[in-house]
Amino acid sequence: MIKHRFSRVRMWRFVGIVIAGTAFSNCSALTATAAEPATGAVASAGTKFSDHTRVMGTAKADCKKCHVSEVAAAMKTVHFRSAEQRLYKFTGNTKKYADALGIKQAELLSTSVCADCHGTVAVEAGQKTVISGVSCESCHGAAGGEDGWLNAHQSYHASMKIPRGQETDEHKAARHKKCDTAGMIRSTDIYGLAKNCYGCHLIGNEKLVAAGHKAASVFDLVSWSTGEVRHNFFMNKEVNAAAPSLWMESEKGTVANRRRMKFVLGMFAQVEATLRLLAPASEGAVIKQFRTPLRDAAELLQEVDTPETLEAGELVEDFVPSRTGKKSEDSEEYLSAADEIAEHARAFVKAYDGSTFADLDEIIEETPAYYSQQYKQTYGEEN
Repeated sequence: MIKHRFSRVRMWRFVGIVIAGTAFSNCSALTATAAEPATGAVASAGTKFSDHTRVMGTAKADCKKCHVSEVAAAMKTVHFRSAEQRLYKFTGNTKKYADALGIKQAELLSTSVCADCHGTVAVEAGQKTVISGVSCESCHGAAGGEDGWLNAHQSYHASMKIPRGQETDEHKAARHKKCDTAGMIRSTDIYGLAKNCYGCHLIGNEKLVAAGHKAASVFDLVSWSTGEVRHNFFMNKEVNAAAPSLWMESEKGTVANRRRMKFVLGMFAQVEATLRLLAPASEGAVIKQFRTPLRDAAELLQEVDTPETLEAGELVEDFVPSRTGKKSEDSEEYLSAADEIAEHARAFVKAYDGSTFADLDEIIEETPAYYSQQYKQTYGEEN
């Protein structure tokens, strides 16, 4: 299915500064919407969660009750330690960026644009507050509330407790729909997960970038998701599988096919996220930093020879900023293009499972699984 050998040896990797494994962000909401979890919807300057009262936190949600190995693995990552390293210390770059944005030290742990990417923010006693570093809900969506997904995602019968293996197909479908509607980003929703990552690993806050922060951190979807942050223990608490183990069992998916889909959908997400951040951008210095990720991801999409990737790649050609940082003045055109990219991505998900993209393996394997320097110094490359 690949049109020809890639003109670029590998997908563009963000060249920037990794700060505790994540990036300060303008918190553009690029997560999947409840109604359409496979595509995601409108990004806007705001918070990662529209309702922080629904954020429970790993302890309150008692995630360890069923996911003890997953939580243990997550707590070792620089993602989880990010709040401790960046939000509780008002020194160095943290103070530099906060001063530039007029953020007071106390606000770093509550309402700042830094909090949602460097921590997990919930509402306690009527106030927003950081309750931990990057945690389960940061990636899988806020779980609480009467119609939240926390209880639904582990309930295999409408009125009694039964083993997962005894759940009917009808109940499973209804349960998944309920979880999707509640805002859960499940392992089946690769595109939703990818866009959630880009919600923190791409930055559109022009004051923050002007203060010296890069518009993007070093990030690659396949590499990062298969390295330090990998936590696939569902079927065996002692083995961190190369892909979500429950997904492999229930969906009959393979590690290779999932990596290929993540590679392509990562490019879709990179394009959509960049277009959404370019829409309101006005500073040439910021706009220029989005030129390379947008152009290179679009070019690689065109090399994956499917109607969806070709159309998406061609669509972007008119939106790549100039080398001087100039772009169209019509922000709505960028948002409309981003919506079209999301549609192409949704069509791609429906049409393919990765099995026909074996030619991608060579390029994927050139970038090893990502482990931060802090993690390697403490644990090596085992998780």
